[in-house]
Amino acid sequence: MPAPYHSIEDRLNRYLTGLTNARNVPELQSRVALYGYTPNKLNQMLNKRQQAFDLYLAQKTEYSEQHAATKTFEQAWKTAHETYMRLVRLGRIIFRDEHAIFIKLTLNEERKRTFSGWLAQANTFFSNLLSDQNALTKYGQYNTPLAAVNAAKALVNAAEQANIIQAKETGEAQQATKERDGKMDALDSAMSEFYALAELACEDAPDLLKMLDL
Repeated sequence: MPAPYHSIEDRLNRYLTGLTNARNVPELQSRVALYGYTPNKLNQMLNKRQQAFDLYLAQKTEYSEQHAATKTFEQAWKTAHETYMRLVRLGRIIFRDEHAIFIKLTLNEERKRTFSGWLAQANTFFSNLLSDQNALTKYGQYNTPLAAVNAAKALVNAAEQANIIQAKETGEAQQATKERDGKMDALDSAMSEFYALAELACEDAPDLLKMLDL
């Protein structure tokens, strides 16, 4: 019987060995055929095993892509935050006596910790700053011209796009896992019955049982 503690990779390898030998070894084939495991039936099971293996590989690929997308997003957010916060800290200094612009640029607010909250604050800051020529002029007097503000805004946009891609890759990885697990559950069930009947068919032939890689 397939042990539940074996890894998916280990089970798939064992299934390939057992099914292939049950089909190709004449004496073993003649015994399992008594319980319906003809070469045709075993080929069908091998096809299902291959489908599960393909989904297993696809799931690993999707999770690798998710991992890469997550790292890209985290780095993009870190870079954008550091650049954005320099503008916030500078603004808190140069507009400390200008209450209206201080509030307009959300300089009075604590920065949000969630990405969605942070993004909303950052977009409000840049939208209001870029629409206020006087504020831009004041920033320019402190070695922060319009080009620097636009560059910082571009980093925020890049972090937002990286977050969208990361969310997409996460969804695809979760779907790949669901599909793999569904196929493996069905295969595990079929193999459990196969092994039980094969053991019955070969109870007086332990050498044949070894060929099934139980």
